[in-house]
Amino acid sequence: MSKHSHAAIRPIFAHIVDEHVASLRGTLSRLAAPNPTDEDLHQFRVTLRRLRSAWVTFGPVLPCRFMTQWKPRLRALAASTGPVREWDVLLSDWLPAARHGLAADDEAARAWLDEAERKSREARRRDWESLRAELAAQDVPQALVDLECAVAAFKRDGGAGSQPRFARSRASALRKKLIRRGRRPKRASAPRLHRARIAAKQWRYLYEAFYPALGVCAPKRYRAQLRKLQDALGDVHDAEVALGRVARLVRAAPPASIVSTFHKRAAAARKRAAKLLRWVRDHRAP
Repeated sequence: MSKHSHAAIRPIFAHIVDEHVASLRGTLSRLAAPNPTDEDLHQFRVTLRRLRSAWVTFGPVLPCRFMTQWKPRLRALAASTGPVREWDVLLSDWLPAARHGLAADDEAARAWLDEAERKSREARRRDWESLRAELAAQDVPQALVDLECAVAAFKRDGGAGSQPRFARSRASALRKKLIRRGRRPKRASAPRLHRARIAAKQWRYLYEAFYPALGVCAPKRYRAQLRKLQDALGDVHDAEVALGRVARLVRAAPPASIVSTFHKRAAAARKRAAKLLRWVRDHRAP
């Protein structure tokens, strides 16, 4: 890719960053308010994930120094929101589903779930308070200011406009990454499938958040398939992580009936992922 091409694409990246920073700044102000909502945190996480995905999409045209400086900073910020998300998934989805699947006379499992839910809520409250304090600290707003300054130079590169060839080349690259990471989904390790899920998410964000800025439109069906695949791979990851996380909190091994519920759901998710990955292999990236 020529330097001229870089100059034409970098202003698009800069404007995307500005839009996401403005959204993050607005969400931060709501999180710092007396009564922030779970939706405020969700919006912060989604916007931050999309912003980080921009580094993947536009990486080939960005200076190495810029990449190495900002990728770790954004990764650390995203990691700080992780614990609250994990508790939310447990409390809103996995633990209620496990309870629903229990036999009527399985009192031991019900007692374990009662303790797991109580301690999970306590842990979630502690992590939520810690996260609010961290996000309210001056270094987070300052990081957003620094990022705006860092991309300002890209706006002077000139060019811009529609860049469909670049957009489709990035979609093709992400498709290859997903296929590589998603091999043998019925037997692959949960960590490898988690990396496949990240690739699917980055690809979907390319279509949803960046394709319009690059002058291209992605079919709704492809975006829907990627969302379904992302959800299936997410179930595999959550089944692996969630049960161990809550078991350490309760300090007692989960009853076999609960372990079985988690494993069955993960197995079903692997089957769905295998079907969706076959679809991806059979269809070129638009």
